[in-house]
Amino acid sequence: MDALTKITGDVLDIAARLKEIDPRYEVYRNLTKHRFEIHANGALQIAVPFERLDERALSLVRETRVENADELFKRLEAQNLKAETDARRAAADRVLAAVEEVL
Repeated sequence: MDALTKITGDVLDIAARLKEIDPRYEVYRNLTKHRFEIHANGALQIAVPFERLDERALSLVRETRVENADELFKRLEAQNLKAETDARRAAADRVLAAVEEVL
């Protein structure tokens, strides 16, 4: 925990607003990994992928809470399916273009 600095107050009150979502949440700055982290009961819950602690962190925490897991998994599956379909379509287009060049 030496690399962690607890954030108790910030300009946008993100630390306090996180406690409104879950009173166990605490915000730390990981000085080794150069990132903000949200902890609950001493355990890392989520690493914030943004350089600044702002509204995006609150949205990310709300979105990734356990209560929202089913919806999050459904959305990820849909995105993965779309990416796979797009990749297959692009591959088929490349094959057709190559065949047309040969003919």
